Amino acid sequence: MKIVADKDIPGVEKAFAHFGELLLLPGRRIRQDDVRDADALVVRTVTRVDEALVNGTALQFIGSATSGTDHVDTEQLEKRGIQFCHAPGCNADAVVDYVLAALSLLAEQCGEHWRLKHVGIIGAGNVGSRLAWVFLRLGMPVTIYDPLLEPTHKLADYFGTFEEVVSCDIVTLHVPLTKTGPHPTFHMLDAKTLELLKNGAVLINASRGEVVDNPALSEHLKAHPDLQVVLDTWENEPAIHSVLLGQVAIATPHIAGYSRKGKSNGTAAILKLFCEYFGLQLSDLPVSDPGNILMLRETDSYLHNLDRAILQAYPIASDQLDRHDPKVVYNFESRRNNYAFRKEFGEFSFQADKVTTALAADLSALRFLYV
Repeated sequence: MKIVADKDIPGVEKAFAHFGELLLLPGRRIRQDDVRDADALVVRTVTRVDEALVNGTALQFIGSATSGTDHVDTEQLEKRGIQFCHAPGCNADAVVDYVLAALSLLAEQCGEHWRLKHVGIIGAGNVGSRLAWVFLRLGMPVTIYDPLLEPTHKLADYFGTFEEVVSCDIVTLHVPLTKTGPHPTFHMLDAKTLELLKNGAVLINASRGEVVDNPALSEHLKAHPDLQVVLDTWENEPAIHSVLLGQVAIATPHIAGYSRKGKSNGTAAILKLFCEYFGLQLSDLPVSDPGNILMLRETDSYLHNLDRAILQAYPIASDQLDRHDPKVVYNFESRRNNYAFRKEFGEFSFQADKVTTALAADLSALRFLYV
């Protein structure tokens, strides 16, 4: 058996090498000639899986170790009888951590705390729903927009209109990229809908870059510099909008879901489905080691300790792109491919006897463990 895989998928060599010939390649450079005689292909979002790639190949199985599928032409695969699978929700907790870390960093920078705000969430899939439950457990007001979900959804009581959601204090996007259907997400936030954002709001996009019209956002920020924007995903990655890069409050290179646990979840999910499809025995992947004890101060305020815990677990400032980097296109891709995958909040502990009951409850709601 021949398997072609993106070399930057964590644990991919250990997971697949013993099943046959394994060819590891940079994801953006995988071409038809590379997979012509391959039985299986394992990719990330940087590989476009379409007719040009799979036509005339021997591929039987394609797995994407990601939650999204907008890089895959599933109709073409179905037409050719190629089995496709992906890993929805594999990195959802990591993206939740990213949003909370971004909000905590903004709180440090501007002094206004996210804990006291009304949150609008667009998309109630794996990430959006988990994020909503976190905010609700913290007792925060939440409004959700997702027209594709049934009114019987567990979070349906918190659903609102698009206009209601984008008028919240914090607006965070967690939708797939779609260009067809009754509710396409491509440029969901464009020049017109950006005007619905309230003054001084926080806008976070950790879904897909094309959900927000980047040139329109840049123009909007010129007229509304009080809008605080956090972008992890960008249009035309890695050739991102250089002017917009200098305007946003937090800019990162599409790494919101890049936790060790999230990535290993993705690899493990594809490995399991690969083995089921080919009738092979499943091998085990290494388990993540326990996290560290958070250092919190009894003398500090509740909100300061909350942010301290979050930013100790994920110091998001270190992931920011250099706004003045002349090689930002190269470094965007380089930092993404060479990212030191972080731990998730659930891999860190705090000493319950060192914090107030209220703080302990909130830290537990964020998945921190207590000792």
